[in-house]
Amino acid sequence: MFNPGTIYSNFTPLVKAPVIGYRISGDDVLNILKKITKKNFSKDHSLIRIVKIYQKDESILDECSVVYFKSPKSFTGEDVCEIFLHGSPLIASQFEQLLKDLKVPGLRLAKNGEFSYRSVLNSKNSLKQAKAINGIISNESFSGLKYNKKLLFEGDIVSGLVPLREEVINLFSEITASIDFVDDEDFNFNQIKKKIRKFFASCNNLLHKNRTNIEQKNICRIMLVGQVNVGKSTLFNKIIDKDRAIVTNIKGTTRDILSNEFIINSNRFEIFDTAGQRSKQGKIEKYGYKKAQKISREIDHFFVLIDQNTKKSDISTLLKDFLIYKNYSLIETKSDIYKYRTDNIKINYSLDRDKIYQKLKLSSIHRKYVKNNDKMIDLNLEEIDFLARILEYEHDIVKEKDILIIAQLMRNILDDFSFEFGYINNEDVYDRVFSKFCIGK
Repeated sequence: MFNPGTIYSNFTPLVKAPVIGYRISGDDVLNILKKITKKNFSKDHSLIRIVKIYQKDESILDECSVVYFKSPKSFTGEDVCEIFLHGSPLIASQFEQLLKDLKVPGLRLAKNGEFSYRSVLNSKNSLKQAKAINGIISNESFSGLKYNKKLLFEGDIVSGLVPLREEVINLFSEITASIDFVDDEDFNFNQIKKKIRKFFASCNNLLHKNRTNIEQKNICRIMLVGQVNVGKSTLFNKIIDKDRAIVTNIKGTTRDILSNEFIINSNRFEIFDTAGQRSKQGKIEKYGYKKAQKISREIDHFFVLIDQNTKKSDISTLLKDFLIYKNYSLIETKSDIYKYRTDNIKINYSLDRDKIYQKLKLSSIHRKYVKNNDKMIDLNLEEIDFLARILEYEHDIVKEKDILIIAQLMRNILDDFSFEFGYINNEDVYDRVFSKFCIGK
């Protein structure tokens, strides 16, 4: 259960970074700010101030940006402040200790999702809008991102569940009203059953349409293959813009598979770096090569890397080992060292990342393997799961002949819709929902 009081939490990861952000929400925000900055923020709503933060012994902990949001014009509807410390985990640790040292009654670390929970309790967001925030953070498709943003910015009305909710309310009302007239000649049981079947047909159609769109392929998988020391790991690091793969002149440095996702022009990719091919491989290196062969069945496109020492027979071996047909590009590496005479793609590792992307024709490759799935969806993944649970009632209700039992089952569905939209304020339900959120939200 979420308790009252003033809460705080980091809302950025506690890692070395330009900034580490903290959020504080509750009645004691102004008091806390005055204690740690020696400044009065009461007239500084939504203004950024650069201030010093003082530790208990009056020494300066940090000089940083602070923003104060006066209730009710804040995310939670309470007094809120956001503090942007220099991105040192050590400073963050000292800051949390400072808050504890203040001994403000009720001041405590927030639970997962508690800021969003308070925004719902204080009518700043609906339950569905709060869920949409979590969906924006965790979704993996641009269509899902677009829908969750629309849900957050425009409210519950854009949800594909709204027409179904209205339909089930009307249907339950009609069933309830009809119960008193079961023996009346105006009572038409078959007509009610027809409307029930129509309702479930609507549920099935909506579920199928959105599940198909959401589950549509949205990521292009690329694998780098080639002989040892041909430059696969160097190209891998260039593409993902990180020094994740160890690069040396020693043959067989890469012995297992590395993978990383990246996005270019709203196109999602996953790229795999693999162990090199050669006639004599060490035991671990050989295991990594076989593992790459197994994963290759799920790969869309291959970059077959070659250099001046690569023979035609080596290329043939690679194509055979990885079951590569026509879905590959030949990449000639080290073009700053070797002079090539072919028309294959030539990569000079002194090129910047964007130039390499252009040379590799990544956007064209994505279009080849991933259909444009930027279709507007009416449900997110959580709503799809909800609708699938509603459809579990279908068999029992359609086959039932007792109108009283049908009424009770339809009442269960109506209650489920009420929980989904947050009209039944059940703390246990809210706890379960928001415990899945990330800390600081």
